[in-house]
Amino acid sequence: MNRQNEPGWSNPKVLTIFALIFLCGIAFGSALTRSYLHRHLPPSRDRHEASIESAGHFGLQNLKTELDLTPEQLQFITQELDDYRKYYQNIEDERLDVAEHGKQRILDRLNEGQKRKFNDLFSAPMRAGQ
Repeated sequence: MNRQNEPGWSNPKVLTIFALIFLCGIAFGSALTRSYLHRHLPPSRDRHEASIESAGHFGLQNLKTELDLTPEQLQFITQELDDYRKYYQNIEDERLDVAEHGKQRILDRLNEGQKRKFNDLFSAPMRAGQ
């Protein structure tokens, strides 16, 4: 029997094929796991934000009734929801300020005809969406 012509484990072609199979298995497994986890387990940050927003929309009176809150608990929850609303409003106000500042910087670089066209292009969708 002539063993010199038979491929062995030390043959680079065999090792390359096994490495490719191994890497494909890892890639497929990680993609499948990631897909499953994203579908079935929302990130904890999103759950927290959703719960605080849901609590605000649910209403304090409903929370008090459903959870049988003590006056101290109700006061604390009221303060937390108010703080959240204020924080969210501050972020929204800041976002609008940044957007207006960026728009103004763009307009400063345009001539009068371009400014009119820019305003026409970007104010029409806003009016339609409001």
